[in-house]
Formats: sequence, C-alpha cells, structure tokens
Amino acid sequence: MMYERDEFDFCKRMLTQGEYVIWKGKPEKGRLFSRNDIVMIPFSLVWCGFAVFWFVSALSMGAPIPFAMFGIPFICVGLYLVFGRFIHTAYRRKKTLYVITNKKIIRNYGGRIDMLEIASLPPMRVEAFGDGCGNIYFGEVIYTGYTTSRRRRATSTEHVFALENIPDVVRVQDMIASIGN
Repeated sequence: MMYERDEFDFCKRMLTQGEYVIWKGKPEKGRLFSRNDIVMIPFSLVWCGFAVFWFVSALSMGAPIPFAMFGIPFICVGLYLVFGRFIHTAYRRKKTLYVITNKKIIRNYGGRIDMLEIASLPPMRVEAFGDGCGNIYFGEVIYTGYTTSRRRRATSTEHVFALENIPDVVRVQDMIASIGN
C-alpha cells in the first residue's frame, strides 16, 4: 500500500505533545480586489500611462537610447501595479495553507511558515463577505510619522498576521475565539 502525502503534512513536525489539529484550509480562489484598490487602481493606471507616454515620447523625439531606456523600469513597475500584483496574489494564495490547532495558528506561504500562539493572540478583526468567505486579521502595527509637506501627521496600519479569503469565516473565527477562552 502506497502512502499518499497530504499537503497539510508540513504541520505535523510542529505539533507539541497534546496538540492536535482542529481546522485546516486554504484561501478560496477569486476576490483579488481589496479596499486599497480604490486608490491603487487609479494610481497604477496613471503611473503606467505616464511611464509609457514618457518612454514613447523619448523615443519619438530621438533621445539617446540610454536616456529612453531609463523609462523601462518605470514601465515594469507600472505593469506590476496594473496587472502583476493580482497575478502575484492569486499565485500566493494557491501556495498558502492554514492550520489551527488547540495551541496555535499556523500559516504556510509556500514554505515560509508563520505561527501565532493561541495563548497570546493579538486582537482579532473579522471581515466577512456575502458568500461566507472572509479575512481574519490579528493585531495591527500603526506607523505614525510626519509628511514632508508642512509637517502634517501621517498614520498607516499594517496587519501583523492574517487568514485571507477563507471559507465560512464566521465559523473559523468562533473556533479561534472558543480555543482562547
């Protein structure tokens, strides 16, 4: 009899004595857009459009080739912002696995493994969508600084750990909350 390897076998070596798997899953396909895209899509279109315009203008005006080539990295960044980041997100989700045990949450990003101990979970925030899928965010890092123009205060946040686009997000969130109690 041949043993068939399960894609979630990676977590077995991380389990401690008395620890067992409660839930395992992966991100659902689709839903590549986020709230940030309200700003990022117009910005990326303007960036890419201007980079292409600059490059074509430089070539058509007979600028030296090295000068015109200066625009290529900006076009590449623009193409990544317009298309590549969505392809990257889909690829990353395809390689992502989540495991919840009675002691920790394990996230495997294509071989890069991150863990959160249930006993010391940062605050949890749930974002649920109409189809039952959603995101669970743990903790936030808040960066506060000053912009260069008129020394205005600027703040941005970044989530420390997230389970993205998981099916039946409310059930998974309830599971995590019940373990922590």
